Amino acid sequence: MSAAELIGIWEVAKARSFVGGKFDFFTLDEVKAELEAKQAAGELDGDPAEMMSGFSSRTEFTADGKVYMWMKAPEGVSQEEVDAAIAAGEIFAWKDGMMCLEEKEWKEENGSILYNTKEHREIFGEVKSPWDELKLNEDGLLPFGSGMVLLKKCTE
Repeated sequence: MSAAELIGIWEVAKARSFVGGKFDFFTLDEVKAELEAKQAAGELDGDPAEMMSGFSSRTEFTADGKVYMWMKAPEGVSQEEVDAAIAAGEIFAWKDGMMCLEEKEWKEENGSILYNTKEHREIFGEVKSPWDELKLNEDGLLPFGSGMVLLKKCTE
């Protein structure tokens, strides 16, 4: 994958979830069907829509090396509340009913595309790099979020 191919908006194609007793990557439709079946059987604690909210997130990679992870804002949030949250540093940015909690970065280095997770990583007392390589998998999806989601580029 080239830097030019990375730039743009990506959406969640599959997320790690429990479906049919297996923890693997599943689509929104597969997770939704599982949650609806559990709800119908009275085996679900919580709101299925809330449990699927991660599928509505978007990840934006910009030409200037920035990464923005956009999440749908709660219903009924007013512009005054948004402005106050930005002023307080609770959210980084807001657009189109979506909020971004922080700005991260990506770079191209030695032929690889790297993403700064900003995670503190340590193994046996040795500090490890917070940078992850971004590479499309065999299905053309982009593993992201410490391997918890597979992204596909938005075509809209």
